[in-house]
Amino acid sequence: MSSTNGIEHIGITVPDHDKAIAFFDAAFGVEQLFSQTDTNGGPMPASQVGRMNGLRKGTKMLKVSVLRFKNGPNLEVFEIDHPAGTTNDNIADYGITHFSVNVDDIDAASARFTDAGGELLSEPYDLGAPEDGQGNRGVFGRTPWGLLIEMEQFKSPITYKPSATEERWLPES
Repeated sequence: MSSTNGIEHIGITVPDHDKAIAFFDAAFGVEQLFSQTDTNGGPMPASQVGRMNGLRKGTKMLKVSVLRFKNGPNLEVFEIDHPAGTTNDNIADYGITHFSVNVDDIDAASARFTDAGGELLSEPYDLGAPEDGQGNRGVFGRTPWGLLIEMEQFKSPITYKPSATEERWLPES
């Protein structure tokens, strides 16, 4: 029987691949591992890859790269020639609405995020139960193209249900 090991990557579509890569590097210090379009040529039309990944007919993947955060899932960044939808999704919308980045210092991470061109939705705040605890703080921000990203700092353990058999996975510092 097959087992699930965990999330390997999250894919996002952005309006400008190169600007997005620069933002993620400036905001989070990611490493660009590889570019599938550099390796395989590009652009890649839906007629070539759509059967594999659901790319809408008549569109092309202009650029695709995989980024590595220090510790956690990778991020695959797509630029599509005719994207659909909006860039200002929120947690009331269907689908993946945001992802969270675990940080050691929420204030420094917030400053780096805004210095890179992102916009915070609020000031960092204390997390509520069951994530509450001394030093546990969070904040949501939007990238320059509108993607919602949450940043969370956990200095104290969080509270689990008594019946929980696993603990939440958190990246190592």
